[in-house]
Amino acid sequence: MNKLFGVLIAILVCTSAAADVNDFRCLKSIGVKTPLRLQFVFQTDKPDVGYVIYQNGSKPIAVKKLKEREVQRVTGGRPSVTEAQWEEITSDGTGGKYIIFSQGARIYDFRYIRKKDGKLFKFEEDLEASTENGCEWNKK
Repeated sequence: MNKLFGVLIAILVCTSAAADVNDFRCLKSIGVKTPLRLQFVFQTDKPDVGYVIYQNGSKPIAVKKLKEREVQRVTGGRPSVTEAQWEEITSDGTGGKYIIFSQGARIYDFRYIRKKDGKLFKFEEDLEASTENGCEWNKK
């Protein structure tokens, strides 16, 4: 019985460690008739790379951080407001660009610019879709 308990504890520790490897956000587009939903994954072990998973997409799309800059320094020990630009890495070069304004863990402006036509999509966090293991869009 003690061995079984030890194995169970080890599994729980490994599972929670694996869940903490990446940070992700669930987002949905705003201002469009049919919303787009995506999961943006920030790799914590490689802060300049990540990937995006669209709700009905066929596979994850790799992204690379192009630049990050401080937009506003905030007093009182709070994190600064930053702007980060990420680019999709696609084999045919058709990927777009993501522009993210954040303060600490809070994203308050998230945009996607489609490369082929320059169309801008605005997103907001979709907190209802967020689970411990990623975004779950098919909730009722």
